[in-house]
Amino acid sequence: MKTTAFASCVSKLTLALLGLATVATAPLPARERTVAGNGPKGGTYQRDVERSAGNVTKNATATNAAGQTVTRNQTRTVDRAEGTVTGAATTTLPSGKTATRTLKSEKTETGRTTTAQATGPNGGTATYESTSTRTETGFTREAAATGPKGGTATKDVTVSKEAGVIKRTVTGTKTPPKP
Repeated sequence: MKTTAFASCVSKLTLALLGLATVATAPLPARERTVAGNGPKGGTYQRDVERSAGNVTKNATATNAAGQTVTRNQTRTVDRAEGTVTGAATTTLPSGKTATRTLKSEKTETGRTTTAQATGPNGGTATYESTSTRTETGFTREAAATGPKGGTATKDVTVSKEAGVIKRTVTGTKTPPKP
């Protein structure tokens, strides 16, 4: 069950990063922001965000009352001219173990390809791949996710508009993880 949740997180992360990357905005000047404070049980936190044209870097640190610290460093780069989006995140736990995530999405002549990978603090890796292709009447998308224990999920989506009617067909398969 954890594998399905992990693969789901990868899919949600990918969709969130793509959603953020595709929002059209006017170029903004570089800016920075720092937020710091105390948590409800004696802990502290700090989050630094730095933005410039096409780039966002976020660094966060949280320390509990016992002195245990968790850090998370994220980057996202959007190159509108090339049609690419890349993202990466690393979380370091108090034990020193790390969890990482990467995303790359590229515009193609016929649509877009996206790949993502997440590696948990114990070394398990989940992957996600998606290819979208424009058609004369809409688009198709094929997506596949594999969890750290070999469980898989696939989804094929076809969307078309004919005579003012939008038709969407979704098919998918799942295989459980290895015991």
